[in-house]
Order: sequence, then C-alpha cells, then structure tokens
Amino acid sequence: MHVWVQSRYRVFAEGVIALLERFDVRGSLERQAASEVALVDMSALQPPFPHPPDLPTLAIAQGDDRTVLALLKRQYRGTIKPSDEAQLLVQALRAVRRGELWVERRLMTAALVADETPKLTPKQNEVLQYLAKGMSNRAIGQVLGISEGTVKMHVTQVYSKLGVENRAELLARVLGG
Repeated sequence: MHVWVQSRYRVFAEGVIALLERFDVRGSLERQAASEVALVDMSALQPPFPHPPDLPTLAIAQGDDRTVLALLKRQYRGTIKPSDEAQLLVQALRAVRRGELWVERRLMTAALVADETPKLTPKQNEVLQYLAKGMSNRAIGQVLGISEGTVKMHVTQVYSKLGVENRAELLARVLGG
C-alpha cells in the first residue's frame, strides 16, 4: 500500500512515513502514481475543513463528535486521533483503502441505532445494525446467511429510504439529526 501523507508540519509527516515503513507501508510527502490512500493531518485545523484529495482519505484529527461529523460531511472516509497507536493507524488506512469507513464504533453504533425508523423493514433494520458496527457487505451476508448481493440490495434500500448515497452520508445524516 502507498500512502500520500499531508501535514503542515514536515517533521511530523516524515515521522509518520518512517513509522508506516515499520509496517511495510510506503509513504511519501508528494502524491505519487502509486498513491492509494491519503492521510491528512487536520489536528491543527478547525471547521470548515477543506475537501479531501481525490483519493480515499483518512484524517488525523482531534475533537469531539462534531469534528468527526464535519469531516465525514466533507467526504473524508474516517478519522484517527493523534494519540492513537501506530498499529491502529495502519488498520484504519487499510480499511479506508478497501472503501470502508473508519469511525469509532461507539459513535457509529450510537448514531445509527438511535435513528432506527419504522419505515425500515426488520431485515433493513438488522442490516443497519451491522452497518453501525462497521461491517462490510460480505461480512453482513455471512452473519445473516444471505448473499452479498442481497445485502447490497438491503443497503441500497436503506440509503434510499433515509435519503443518503453512501455510508459516510448515512452516518452524517444520523449525527446531524
């Protein structure tokens, strides 16, 4: 995996790149043709946040749930705190590269489960619960004993009923109230 690391502090970005190399992850200060994901240091910034680059992007950010919401609304794929461990950073980057969201499970669970609505079918509510746990469509299908295609159909229906287009918007809608 190749990560484009962006920070207003060069020494910080170089340190992150050196850290990533310990996990066999390549990084650079400039975008490369091989760049698969971006890691953007937002820890010194306040909303409104800039839009992310046109790569799946993980933000390093500190703040409360509103900060996470603001970043998701800007289409960042997740957040990690500057105080998190290196191994967690690498897990988050790999998840974002796979197209998943990286948000604290307690935040996603609380937000999505709290927004259960009677217009969803029982199966759609069940799929929503697993989405809240950050599970992929394939994993949800395995747990429910249904095909990944059937899960995708349920996810599409949930998006449609809740007026969103993707998991980031789903979480942002629920948190935004």
